[in-house]
Amino acid sequence: MRIGVDATSWVNTRGYGRFARNALARLVAADGDTTYVFVIDEETARTADLPAGAERLTVAVTRPPVAAASADSFRPPADLLRLAAAVTRARFDAMLFPSVYTYFPSALAPSIVGVHDLIADDFPELTLPTRRARTFWQLKQRLAIRLARRLFTVSESARSAIAPRLGITPARIAVVPEAPDPVFAPRPAADVERAAAAIGFESEPYLLYAGGISPHKSVETLVDAYAGLERDGLRLVLVGAFEDAYLSAAGSIRSRIAELGLGNEVILPGYVTDEMLACLYSGATAFVSPSLAEGFGLPAVEAAACGAPVVLSDIPAHRETLGDAAIFFPPRDPGRLTEQLQELLGSAVLRRSYAERGQRHVARYSWDSSADALRTLVHEVADG
Repeated sequence: MRIGVDATSWVNTRGYGRFARNALARLVAADGDTTYVFVIDEETARTADLPAGAERLTVAVTRPPVAAASADSFRPPADLLRLAAAVTRARFDAMLFPSVYTYFPSALAPSIVGVHDLIADDFPELTLPTRRARTFWQLKQRLAIRLARRLFTVSESARSAIAPRLGITPARIAVVPEAPDPVFAPRPAADVERAAAAIGFESEPYLLYAGGISPHKSVETLVDAYAGLERDGLRLVLVGAFEDAYLSAAGSIRSRIAELGLGNEVILPGYVTDEMLACLYSGATAFVSPSLAEGFGLPAVEAAACGAPVVLSDIPAHRETLGDAAIFFPPRDPGRLTEQLQELLGSAVLRRSYAERGQRHVARYSWDSSADALRTLVHEVADG
């Protein structure tokens, strides 16, 4: 059995790139009797560390999909045709797309497509900057769903939202949850201090956000809430790529920081390695995610795995992944967030309680389980 895999998102630093790297690497390792062929563009192939045991099919395109399938959502038709033709010639038994973001039509092989969330559908003005981008996104998603033999998403809450919104029966959508990578585990104080020093501040105390710097992440809500705290040396660290191919809130966030006079108290290290991020999670007084929408909410799970108390916007994905192991506040409500953070900052017992509960709660998630769910889907579709 030969299965094609869309690996054009392999080096993407967002959640769906991390999903591809972790779930697919374990899928190849766990399914040794199946040949997995990773279809990848030339530029991505130069830096992608693909799984041992997987074959590679490299296709020349004019624009790397990892950049093209971003804020403008436009991929040259000639590139799509090249990818489709390569897959057609390969005659795979099935074609697996880890995410609809980098989907391209595959004529002969039945496909399995990941639809991670409805963020671009629910908040188009916050994710896709132009009417053309929104049109291309809708066309791509509709085509992918129409042609897919099976679909999957990353949480039950995402499935519950996707099915009625896109007119799909829930039974057609499998759930393949995400998980924290093994690198995300508690780190000793000395490692935390070195990581903090590397980005220019003393290690404690600080609040941490990590994730995309996109408008729907509502990072300004956290900045406003931080401004209302009795800070007394407390820093705010915002980790994420302030300049990337996606629609960015970087200008708005920087303006808000300046307006509130917080320039000396907010640290903007940009994108950091997983090793440094694990250290920052481990030393954080609290991790905060004010996001308006998520499919799974992986940074919150990673932070909890590292022993950070977690404070989250009250949205379905956060409720599902962290349950009663997190503190929740209404989205876009900086006043309530300030109140909850002030209470947490005032009680070491409360912080320790939520840290311990969070670690126990996220221990249930495993990329090996994700790979098992994908393997079941792949074999179901390939076997007809």
